[in-house]
Amino acid sequence: MLSKKEKYIIRIIRFFPFFLIFAIAIIGMYLFLVEHERHYYKEITNLKSKFINREKQRIKNEVNRVYEYIQFHKQNSENRLKKLIKYQVYEAHSVMQGLYNEYKNQKSKEEIIHMMKAALQEMRFLDGRGYFYIYDMKGNNIFHPIMKSLEGRSLWNYKDITGKSIIQEGIKALKLKNEIYDDWYWEEPKSKKIKRKIGFHKIFEPYNIFVGTGEYTQEYEKELKSYILRYISKIKYLDKKIISVIDYDGILLTSRNKKNQKTYKQLLNIAKSKNHQGFFSYVNNKDEYEEKITFVKGFDYWQWAIYASFHKDSLKKELDLRLETLEKEDKETIKSFLFLCAVLTIIMLAISFYVIKLLEKSFYEYREKILEEAQKNRQKDTILAQQSKMAAMGEMIANITHQWRQPLSVISTAVTGLKFEKEMDILKDENFYRGMDSIHNSVMHLSKTIDDFRNFFKPNKDKINFNLKDVVEKTLKLLSSQFDINNIYFIKNCENIKIHGAENELVQVLINIINNSKDALKNTDNKRLIFIDIFKQDNKVILLIKDTAGGINKSIINKVFEPYFTTKKDKGTGIGLYMSKQIIADSLNGEIAVSNETFVHENIQYKGACFKLTFDLVD
Repeated sequence: MLSKKEKYIIRIIRFFPFFLIFAIAIIGMYLFLVEHERHYYKEITNLKSKFINREKQRIKNEVNRVYEYIQFHKQNSENRLKKLIKYQVYEAHSVMQGLYNEYKNQKSKEEIIHMMKAALQEMRFLDGRGYFYIYDMKGNNIFHPIMKSLEGRSLWNYKDITGKSIIQEGIKALKLKNEIYDDWYWEEPKSKKIKRKIGFHKIFEPYNIFVGTGEYTQEYEKELKSYILRYISKIKYLDKKIISVIDYDGILLTSRNKKNQKTYKQLLNIAKSKNHQGFFSYVNNKDEYEEKITFVKGFDYWQWAIYASFHKDSLKKELDLRLETLEKEDKETIKSFLFLCAVLTIIMLAISFYVIKLLEKSFYEYREKILEEAQKNRQKDTILAQQSKMAAMGEMIANITHQWRQPLSVISTAVTGLKFEKEMDILKDENFYRGMDSIHNSVMHLSKTIDDFRNFFKPNKDKINFNLKDVVEKTLKLLSSQFDINNIYFIKNCENIKIHGAENELVQVLINIINNSKDALKNTDNKRLIFIDIFKQDNKVILLIKDTAGGINKSIINKVFEPYFTTKKDKGTGIGLYMSKQIIADSLNGEIAVSNETFVHENIQYKGACFKLTFDLVD
């Protein structure tokens, strides 16, 4: 017949798997739908963010491309200017050389120079800004088509606003090399402003004069800016949107479209900032309040702000199409998942039903085996207990033999003496009575010894309150003869404390522990001592038994309570301490532990095994 707990287990086996499957299915579907919805909205958010970020990257790339284009032309503007003026001077020099070669044998030097001046007078380049001049190597101006007042004058000591002697330093350089680049500051004819100029000079060797030209860098850069702005105005991106450039004064350079001043201010603040670049968004009234995202980058050298924009709503069509596709995919995913859950639930229910039947069958079979094994274990425990008793009995018989020798010797001596006196007819009444008393006392001692050992072997397992100190004294009395023979001494420090449990069972435990100490002490040269302490600690009763035998090997100390583990080879059963632990737990509701301890007694340091028995305190 099944017990209540077994019936409860059967109900769990029958119904729990079904409950678990349904719970897992419902929780799984709920978690999936919640996670799927979260993932769906996250996907939508990511999709929107992805589209916005893509377009932001596109306008950023376009602005950076224009920025690099401007930077490239700015960095190379002087080199291009130098190449241009060098080419023009070479052309002028070629004209002068041609005239010289043709007329050197026909006309005088002055006449040929006059022809050269006439030839160069109308030669212009750079939209009429460029012209040529001629100087001799002493700094005298020979020809200047714009400022005729300079002709015939010496400019040897002329200095520009930086203090540079333009003619002197140029001639010194030409003496080392027949053509040079130079730069100086000169008055621009139209604006009458002093501006930086880059020039190129080349010696005309037949007459030891040099021809040169120059261009104002600011004017050339202005022309370069116009060229770049025309190029930028032609660039189209994102449905024919344009790249725009505005200067730091708020003047739009590439388009006539007007923006509100607030937008320009925000745009220019970013361009002038530490990073000189960044995104910002705004709403333009003309575009029906559509939000615009703009990327701006400042070109600080020219004080330009380059920017490009896109409307967020311009992506709506593309985004809506992608969201529609995503929504369809989402619905299909949910349908597929629900169908899969239903199929898996049915399969799991079928498997569970089959497994439940197997579990029920296994449970009954296992129950029978447990009952059978429990019966065997009870028999085994009885045998182990008996074996432990029999092992202790061997020690007891040796103790009985030793304790009986002296009383038997007294009886034998008394009987022999009385017999001798009777045969010699010298037996007196007082000798007879004294001998009888001696025999009686010895017999009473033998009887008392028998009672002590008989009490040990009584199968009494009733739990009572008893004095722990008395049990220790009783145990030592049973074992005293063997310990006297081996010169083993007990040092006791025991309080009178009561505990609850099976008294005789504790005696067996103490005999096992103390006999183990005795066997260990036989093999030591130390003073053979066993310490027994009984005291209270934290509402518990502590019984300590320690010896001076050197302790238990660390490699085996954790195994001493295992069944059939012994270090005595053929002399030990290996069940003494195992049974002791069982008795302490079952019959005395206590605990037992072992450790190695080092301690000092009478100024001598010892090391030995220490068994600690812990019991509940009885009020």
